[in-house]
Amino acid sequence: MDFLESAVILIPSLTGMGVRVYSGEMKVLEQFEEQYCFSEGLQRLYTAKGLRDFLEKGAEEIIYEITEPMESHLIIFHTEGAWILLGPYVEEGWKDNSARQLLGRLGISQAHTASYKNYRCQLPISGREQAMRAVMLLLEHTGDGGTGRMVKAVNESRQAPDISLPFSDKYESSSVVNRRYHLEECFIKAVSCGETEKALGILEEIQMVCTDLRFMSADLRDQIVGAGIVRTLTRMGAKMAGMSPVLIDSISQEYAQRMQHTASAEKLSDLTAQLVERFCREVLKEQKEHYSMYVKKAVEYMDINLSRPVTVAELSAAAGINQQQLVKLFIRETGMTMKQYLAKKRSDLAAELLLESRMSVQEIGAYVGYGDNNYFSKVFKANIGVSPKEYRRMYWTAIEK
Repeated sequence: MDFLESAVILIPSLTGMGVRVYSGEMKVLEQFEEQYCFSEGLQRLYTAKGLRDFLEKGAEEIIYEITEPMESHLIIFHTEGAWILLGPYVEEGWKDNSARQLLGRLGISQAHTASYKNYRCQLPISGREQAMRAVMLLLEHTGDGGTGRMVKAVNESRQAPDISLPFSDKYESSSVVNRRYHLEECFIKAVSCGETEKALGILEEIQMVCTDLRFMSADLRDQIVGAGIVRTLTRMGAKMAGMSPVLIDSISQEYAQRMQHTASAEKLSDLTAQLVERFCREVLKEQKEHYSMYVKKAVEYMDINLSRPVTVAELSAAAGINQQQLVKLFIRETGMTMKQYLAKKRSDLAAELLLESRMSVQEIGAYVGYGDNNYFSKVFKANIGVSPKEYRRMYWTAIEK
């Protein structure tokens, strides 16, 4: 992969700005128009025909900075035998008063304010300096060089725009927005019922309906934002199901960290599916366990703190009840002491790690809260039936067969 190919991938991830490479394929310009042209009459240089005519007359030694009437910016320059379209971007976020003034100057009805807002808010915010740094960096590494290039401003707003042409109807229609909100409500309800397959199916439908939204774009940074929205919807479903806010936050934070540092869209998609599955599992567990509020709080506290020593005093404080009452309630409702419950949960987690990780038995024992390896093996055997080493050996023997 050469530097230009790498830049097409990296620049959107680092700046949020789109990059398109045009070397004569009209389809590239048509795709640009489909994604970024709000008004054919106002944004002549955002139409496929307008761009083609402009590039045919363009000078390869010039970096063009285009500002169109709707106040977005596009940078066009030539390198390695192709024209590069960087942007469009806007220099500041949405402001109601500024938008009203702009539409008034252009003679556009205020009825189009909502659709213009939908359009503008899909564009990344960037400063001119950041955009030009990206241009110069790319030119310096493609062999054409950036030093000495002339920068020319092209301000379409100085022309007399033809606004008789229609606006893009994909920003006018409210059907997509209504459909998205309906699907989000269905998704929250599915999670609240612990229906994993249904929730994942609705999530796929949301992605198909909302392809024009920024958080559904091909840009990984935008998709991470989208994953955060899904995480919020999932939390809402879990809360509706009655899950403890402490447990909800614990799971959500775990996945938020992993999603923020993911390296690919595929991995992010897997993590999103895992998040939904995890919450649905916890919801079903909540529905099956008819414990009192006090015992539920104690159980949730232990689930979150499996890897460290937990005292009865801590548990009673978390449950909001005195120690003696909690001990009696816990045994009556679960059939186990709190020590036995902890040992079972730690053994179950250790069993998963023995099969799914390459950690040593000693490392797993320490991870689930047992510093003494011999004691860990004894507890594990009492709950699982075999020693940790035997459990792992039996699994791999079965796989080999």
